[in-house]
Amino acid sequence: MAWLRGRIDAAFAIVDKHLSASNFVVGNSPTIADFSMCGYLFFPEEESGCQVRQRFPRIAQWLERIRSLEGWADPYAVLPGQRIAPRWS
Repeated sequence: MAWLRGRIDAAFAIVDKHLSASNFVVGNSPTIADFSMCGYLFFPEEESGCQVRQRFPRIAQWLERIRSLEGWADPYAVLPGQRIAPRWS
């Protein structure tokens, strides 16, 4: 798990640095690149174990830009079924 955490942290650090130069992953408007990252970044910390918003401020700002897009809904608002609590802490 420590190795995976290191890989995740390194990848998020690259994205955070990249977002210092643009509002979205590719330029100043959302693209499929932004939406593809949402699957990794919109789930709550208690599920992912990642403190994204605290550790990566530009990703946190990007998440708010995505959230403000017309028609956006958080994953649990659109996924069918009941939410299952994580099995780890």
